[in-house]
Amino acid sequence: MNKKYLKLLAEGWGVGSSALAALGLENVGRLQAKAYLRAAILSRIAELEITQVEAARRIGVPQPKISFLMADTTPRGFSSDKLMDFATKLGLDVKIQVQPARSRLGKVIISDGTERAKPRRRKASRVA
Repeated sequence: MNKKYLKLLAEGWGVGSSALAALGLENVGRLQAKAYLRAAILSRIAELEITQVEAARRIGVPQPKISFLMADTTPRGFSSDKLMDFATKLGLDVKIQVQPARSRLGKVIISDGTERAKPRRRKASRVA
C-alpha cells in the first residue's frame, strides 16, 4: 500500500496542498480532493484488513484496478466520481458542501469532518 497517502491523511492537508502548489499544478484543490479520497480509501482497506481481491469484490471492479489504486502510478488515474463510488462501497460517507465564496472566485476546500465550529462569542448581557 502507498504510505505517502496514509501519511498525508494522518498529518493533515496543509502539507499536501502546499506540496502540490509548489509543483505549479493547476486545480490544486481538485487534485488534493482526489488525493484525500484515495487516502481515505486506502486507509479504509487497511482498517478492514481485507485483501485487494476482497476490496475489488466489494467495490465491484477487477483486482488489477485496486492494485493500480494502491500503486498510485498516476495522479489522474481515477475520476473523483469513481473514487467517491469506491469510498461509499467500502462503507465511508462522502460529504460535499457548497457555500458562497468569500472572494470573487471559489475554491475547493478539503475537510475530514473533524474540524469543529469556532465557538460564537456571546454578547454581554446588559445589567440594568
